[in-house]
Amino acid sequence: MLLNDTPSLRQAGAADWPAVEALLLANKLPTEGAQAHLSTYLLAISNGEVVGCAGAEVYGHVALLRSVAVAPGLQKQGIGRLLVERLLQEARSRDIAALYLLTVTAPEYFAQYGFKRMKIEDVPPALKASAEFQGACPACAALMSLTLRESPVADGALPVVVLGAGPVGLAAVAQLIERGLPFVALEAGVTVGANLVDYGHVQLFSPWQFDVDPAMARLLAPTGWTAPPAAELPRAGEVVERVLQPFAALPQVASSLKLGARVVAVSREGFDKVKSAGRDQAAFLVRYEQHGQVQELRARAVIDATGTWNQPNPVGANGLQAIGEAEARAQIFYGIPDVTGALRARYEGRRTLVVGAGHSAANALLALAELARQSPATRLAWSVRAPSLQRVFGGGDADALPARGALGASLRRLRDGGTLEFFSGLRITRIERLGTQLSVHGWDAKQQPIVVQGIDEIVCATGQRPDLSLSSELRVKLDPWLESTEALGPLIDPNLHSCGTVRPHGHRELAHPEPGFYTVGVKSYGRAPTFLMATGFEQARSVVAAIAGDLAAADRVELALPETGVCSAGPVTDGADGCCGPAPEAAAVAAPKRGCAPKPAAAAEPRPARCCG
Repeated sequence: MLLNDTPSLRQAGAADWPAVEALLLANKLPTEGAQAHLSTYLLAISNGEVVGCAGAEVYGHVALLRSVAVAPGLQKQGIGRLLVERLLQEARSRDIAALYLLTVTAPEYFAQYGFKRMKIEDVPPALKASAEFQGACPACAALMSLTLRESPVADGALPVVVLGAGPVGLAAVAQLIERGLPFVALEAGVTVGANLVDYGHVQLFSPWQFDVDPAMARLLAPTGWTAPPAAELPRAGEVVERVLQPFAALPQVASSLKLGARVVAVSREGFDKVKSAGRDQAAFLVRYEQHGQVQELRARAVIDATGTWNQPNPVGANGLQAIGEAEARAQIFYGIPDVTGALRARYEGRRTLVVGAGHSAANALLALAELARQSPATRLAWSVRAPSLQRVFGGGDADALPARGALGASLRRLRDGGTLEFFSGLRITRIERLGTQLSVHGWDAKQQPIVVQGIDEIVCATGQRPDLSLSSELRVKLDPWLESTEALGPLIDPNLHSCGTVRPHGHRELAHPEPGFYTVGVKSYGRAPTFLMATGFEQARSVVAAIAGDLAAADRVELALPETGVCSAGPVTDGADGCCGPAPEAAAVAAPKRGCAPKPAAAAEPRPARCCG
């Protein structure tokens, strides 16, 4: 078969996937991961039909060339060359430093363009997360690379800037100190661990052994500091008082820690989001406000550990504030109020509605129940958006953290004991003020209207969300609905699973297309309610190792966490939050145990011999 004219080239769109998939299958090339990167694919069109394709998955300043395929019967007519040459041209215009590819049958073909064989262990870490390096290509595939420009060497004199001085941000600081890397840590609060201080009265369900970063402990040890008893359960405020504040007082920390410094934006010096050429050679520019003055810092890398606590989700069930929620704000507390302590007068003798199905809601409800026992005029109500309470009730005795299991069990007894009003499946859409009280309106799971009247106070414990405005001028890649880092999305999506068994992860999953920018801590999980403090400590260790150039250490997993004892293969739709432990379900390294039998592995299908060209 011969072409009548030279094919035209255009970018692929979502509607082109069936044609691209057919081409890949016809050429015995892998389809795994291709559809997710279709926007960077190039198509050859002849007589209105797709006759060729080629793709480039972009990972920061490097890219993976893949899926070079031509329709059977039309090979050796220059279509492949047309596609590859255009992709090389576009890669140079986008300031890509190097292209890589895996191939079984076509190393000689790609050698024509200057690609050279290299050792598989020398591949850039960013590419290891791609489908081809995760098993879509066989082990026998040859790795080849083409250098388009020399990669810049980071300016070692510039500091690494850590955003946030909570437990995970300070864990990153400890790692930077141990590796001898200069740093500056910026904290918006007047003290380190400001978010923990905000709910300092709450007892964590994770014992001290999971709440102290090993690197921080090593740096504190020479001062005579003694680690708290490993099995004891601290309150959130005790973590600040006994660990974070002593660590922040160390001379090597205090000299580079700025409190009351609120970061407002991060960018590249001299570059907006669009400009590419020379981008990764430019320093980061971190703009912050302190003492009423706007200041800027230059940085070689940025670690964002700002968390999500200060961006609470609304009472409204649509992700938006309920109509009237802003006007009722004086009677709404977002988070976990100190019901039996500092805020006792606000809730005693009054009727409070707690909204949410996470551990924050559980803590608030149990505290209100205790207040009601002390002051019988106190009344409490609870509303959740979904009828299933499996997550918040937890795994009970099967939970590897006994306090977490006990929290859920206590809440179950409270719900079943008849001492609170319970509204299952209530999706709140409107809040009205009637005199000094509130009237809450919404719909149940059957779309029947529900009205809850006579509410004095509302505790909103529906979780938090990340502040994405800080990095709006950087090239970040986020999961489209969780707003977590993209690679973590499928691992933590509560719509798909709730086993609390997240695969161990590190710098590769926490990086973005902006080289040198990492999101760690609960912010890396976005809106997902599945984070444990010790997970953040391991994230910090891996990320700092990567910044230091120690990829062997960065890729090594050093994490073992307790399981929840809860597993649901079905959808989970409760608006649970991720605090107080400071979170519910934890990532786990070991295979699931009680209640979480691993899904049997499917028999491996033989992969085609011709692959990854």
